[in-house]
Amino acid sequence: MKIDSHLRKIERFQKTISKLDLKEDSETLIEDFMLTSAHYVNAAMHKMGHVKEDNDIKHNKLFGFIKKEKAFGNISEEVANLIGIIEQLRPSYVYGKGEDTEAAKRAKMAFERIRKICTEVLKDEIESKNSN
Repeated sequence: MKIDSHLRKIERFQKTISKLDLKEDSETLIEDFMLTSAHYVNAAMHKMGHVKEDNDIKHNKLFGFIKKEKAFGNISEEVANLIGIIEQLRPSYVYGKGEDTEAAKRAKMAFERIRKICTEVLKDEIESKNSN
């Protein structure tokens, strides 16, 4: 997927996220934080030349790929661990019986850090998109 397409998906997911409540919508938020993070990370890796635009890495493979390829340089371990935090919450809280505002808060904190890191990498593309 091209960077611009990732940015459009990110924008749509973030619009949805802004409408949801951590307590009432914890499962959906955890899932949306995962999907939005995957779009951010893939777009950033495209920009840095680690992944071709026609070869996105699926969310469940990001942790291993980022660690193995050192796709974010000296902060690769941090980014991989942040993805891992969100990914590990999904089985219990999205697919399982869990309903937990604290889990959604942990996913949000990981997402916010991923967004900050990737926004820095993608700042030119984001500024260009916002100026149009």
